[in-house]
Amino acid sequence: MNKRTKILICVLAMFIVGMTLSVAFAEPVEAKKYKNKKSITVKVKDNKKTVKVKCNYNNGHKQYLGHKYQNGKRYDVCINYEKKNGMQQGKKGWWTSATNGGMSDNAKTGSVHNYKYPVTSVKLHKWY
Repeated sequence: MNKRTKILICVLAMFIVGMTLSVAFAEPVEAKKYKNKKSITVKVKDNKKTVKVKCNYNNGHKQYLGHKYQNGKRYDVCINYEKKNGMQQGKKGWWTSATNGGMSDNAKTGSVHNYKYPVTSVKLHKWY
């Protein structure tokens, strides 16, 4: 092997080790209940349709999760609280995210952030 190849392999190895260690020692999101509420209802706006999804607090995941079948689609909503800047999307505070088709190609998604309280209305957008 020539000198250039050896340097490239060393740099790549350091990058892989660094990424592995940063993921291994990252702190998880610590979610909490909002004013001890067991559930939060979120309005999901999909074009001209509005769907209300009730999200119950899940102790295992430590976040609010909900889904509803309507208009031939499954609407999924997740509400979580991020205690520190970093992991989820980068800002601390309440994150509300929704989708109307899971991971399919035609799915629309939406995500809203607020520092003080969970957002109860999300508009879905098509991402290309």
